[in-house]
Amino acid sequence: MRAALRGLVAVGLVVASVAGCSEPTRGRMPGPVPSGVEFRPAPDDAPPAPLLTLELPDGTTLDLAEQWSERPVVLVFFETWCTRCEAQQEPINDVVEEYEDTVLFVGVAHQSEPAEVAAYVEDNDITYPVAVDPSGDATLRYAVAEPPLVALVGKDGSLLRGWPEGVTGDELSTAIADLAVR
Repeated sequence: MRAALRGLVAVGLVVASVAGCSEPTRGRMPGPVPSGVEFRPAPDDAPPAPLLTLELPDGTTLDLAEQWSERPVVLVFFETWCTRCEAQQEPINDVVEEYEDTVLFVGVAHQSEPAEVAAYVEDNDITYPVAVDPSGDATLRYAVAEPPLVALVGKDGSLLRGWPEGVTGDELSTAIADLAVR
């Protein structure tokens, strides 16, 4: 009986550890930029991206200027009640996976409550960092009239492209390759 119980506990631990490995890591910052990756220079007429400092749910402060000194940044402005945002999320997740440590993706919600944002992140398998912008500062600086809005910022802090009604995964991936990453 005891041996059978130990066997069941061992199987349970293995299953739990394997299941834990398959869970995506929420709020993951990218690792070092992979060797051999090169970034495209911004066009001469590209305007500077508005500076932002965001607070992540764990209290970490994310200074985007520090981030785009190392790599391009994609800002994904969304709200938990936005059906278009939710419809575009899975293809954006695919692009996040494609550019895993090369580009930083950051989600920003303004009108949604932190608990709603946490549920949205979980329900939509979002692995990149997400901030709640209760003051609306980020939303104002990026002229988000209505979500979704996606913005691509080059490694040097130049605003390369914005999509005021969101973007398809293919279009985002192509723009990153054409404008930001060689």
